[in-house]
Amino acid sequence: MSETRFFEDVQLGEKIRTGTFELTAEKVHEFASEYDPQFIHIDEEGAKEGPFGTIIASGWQTLSATMRLMALEKPFGNNPLIGMRIDELKFAKPVFPGEAVYVDAEVVSLKASSKGERGYVGIRLDTKTVGNDEIAATQIWTCLVPCRV
Repeated sequence: MSETRFFEDVQLGEKIRTGTFELTAEKVHEFASEYDPQFIHIDEEGAKEGPFGTIIASGWQTLSATMRLMALEKPFGNNPLIGMRIDELKFAKPVFPGEAVYVDAEVVSLKASSKGERGYVGIRLDTKTVGNDEIAATQIWTCLVPCRV
C-alpha cells in the first residue's frame, strides 16, 4: 500500500498476506553468530546432537523476518508501523535453513485513544513456512496508528 492509512481506515477483520523471505543457511549463521550464538544455530556437528538433529534458525530471526515482511507490506500505507506491545508470542515449529516464511495477519482489535489523536490496532500475525503453510510463530501486535485529526 502506498497511500496513507489512518486509524479510521482500518477495519476489524481486515486480512494481510505478505511476500516471502528466505532464511538461507548464510543468513541463519550470520544472525545467530551475532545475536543468538547457540550451537543449534551455528554448529552443524553439535546441532546433530541437539533436539532438532540439525541447525535451525533462531526464533528471534524468525521474528525479525516477520517484522521485515510487515514493514515492507506497509499495512498503514505511508504511516509507519509503530509497535506498542507484543502479546501471546508462541513458537510453534522451527524454521530450517533454506526455508522461506511469509505472514498471514488479521486485524483483531481497534481502540481509539481517549485524546482522539491516535488509535491502537491489534493484529494477529501467523508466520508460516512456504510450501507447507505450517505456523512457525504466532503473536498479537498492538500498533499505534494516527487518526485523521
